[in-house]
Amino acid sequence: MSASKNSVYRIAEVVRRSGFTKETIHYYLREGLLPPPQKPTRNSALYSEEHLHRLRMIRSMREEHLLPLKAIKCLLADQPLQEFSAAQFATLQALRQRKLNELRLRGPGGKPGLTRDLALELGLTVAELQELREIQLLTAADDEALDADEVECLRLWALVRDAGINAEKGFSPRDIRYIDQSAKFLFEQELALFKDRLHQLRPAEIDSLLHIVLPAIHRLVVIRHERMISALLEVYGASSVRTIPTRQE
Repeated sequence: MSASKNSVYRIAEVVRRSGFTKETIHYYLREGLLPPPQKPTRNSALYSEEHLHRLRMIRSMREEHLLPLKAIKCLLADQPLQEFSAAQFATLQALRQRKLNELRLRGPGGKPGLTRDLALELGLTVAELQELREIQLLTAADDEALDADEVECLRLWALVRDAGINAEKGFSPRDIRYIDQSAKFLFEQELALFKDRLHQLRPAEIDSLLHIVLPAIHRLVVIRHERMISALLEVYGASSVRTIPTRQE
């Protein structure tokens, strides 16, 4: 017999009906993707059909549309990040479909790997995964499939850690939070640059924007960053030479 709109369930029943693990459901609660459950007592929680409905929506948006949790949270809250015209939305939809197709082509054959499996392979701790989520380099829960970008982010952090930037020296993923802040700034600047002109682009120009223009801009950012580091090292090297005492003959 189907439950009514106001029926309530304990967490075990929500797990059974939704297919999500208890840990994932609690993670979604912490991230604000699900409303808080009723708390009849301190140690019990009751969930409703609304929770099951939202979990179905989250699964669809994650698996069918490959949306990150941050975007899903905005959609569930009905709070779009920017206002676009109908023509701009049509262009964005074309861009999104091309990106979606690319992600599917990039992924390895078969079912995508789960977060916990790659974390085990790379030796990532629970604390590292939590901090990677805090800085938006990871959105998938432990028992969810990773997309190609998230796989690369986890492997790159493991590469940095294994190169010596690790907990033993006081470093953790939270120390590279500036990457998320820099990416947001870059995105806002690009959005301001292209937003009012998106609807003027032809299909070929959309491909160029995605595959040539944006990668070129990102490469320019990398070159500028590398030059700043080189300049710093040159100044440091010159100052070190000046401070080395000369040996008396």
